[in-house]
Amino acid sequence: MKKNNNNSRKEGPQDLNALYRDIVDSTNTLIWRTDVEGRFTFLNPSWEKNYGYKVEDILGRPFSDFQVQEAAEHYINAFRNCLIGEAIIGHETTFFSKSGDEVDLVINMIPLYDSDGAVTGTQGTAFDITESKRADELLQYISAKDELTGLYNLHTFMSMTEQQIKTANREKKQMLIIYTGVDGMQVINDDHGREAGDKILVDAANVLRKTFREADILARTGGDEFVISTLIASKDHDKLIMTRLKENLDHYNADKSDPLKLSLSFGSSFYNPDKPLSIEEVLSRADEKMHENKKNRKR
Repeated sequence: MKKNNNNSRKEGPQDLNALYRDIVDSTNTLIWRTDVEGRFTFLNPSWEKNYGYKVEDILGRPFSDFQVQEAAEHYINAFRNCLIGEAIIGHETTFFSKSGDEVDLVINMIPLYDSDGAVTGTQGTAFDITESKRADELLQYISAKDELTGLYNLHTFMSMTEQQIKTANREKKQMLIIYTGVDGMQVINDDHGREAGDKILVDAANVLRKTFREADILARTGGDEFVISTLIASKDHDKLIMTRLKENLDHYNADKSDPLKLSLSFGSSFYNPDKPLSIEEVLSRADEKMHENKKNRKR
């Protein structure tokens, strides 16, 4: 029978304690314990190594001391639930590092019991998700925006306008949809180059930004066309908005030093909560009017 040359041995209690301590001390995961008042009674070195705090800066203080009020309130609720026996898994929160940077965490927390079964505090771990969360936010921003102009894309516009329709229905306001397109875009690209064409589109977006409010929804639908939705108190506001838009366009062209001017065609339609239509139908009417305006301008 072949002899087993495996030199591994069973760890004794002291060896295991040393191993556990080494893991706790070396991990980047935040590990802690608190008393029933939420004050820290133990912290591993990751707090100091990654976020600048000395252990003595935090011991005896609650985690909420290092959070903004809203995050602290959510954490305190989770902590209280933990004290009545609930395991807290995947609680997302934030706190501030010693240097003042905001850190996003996912917390797992369980209650601690004494030999009589009474809760004496909590024990928890937390994982830093700051970088992954920032990456997700950037991806959402990129996917929601038109890369060239920074306005929303059509998909995001449709989603946001659906919510705006709910507001119109609730507040009994009308919603104005305006479609606008840059005139002569093909000629601009052919005669002046793609770079000049891109600049015209960016300038058109800036004229729209100057005209409308932050609460209004502006999007580039693709190519040389844009769409805007805005809540209005009455149809009379349509004329005021279009007047302001044309004035801003005239100011833009007057301030330009080069001969390449920005010309826009417009079309508008209304959503009336008393006679509701689908967003697609409202958009289609505005789009048709814009293309009719564009054709008339070519004559």
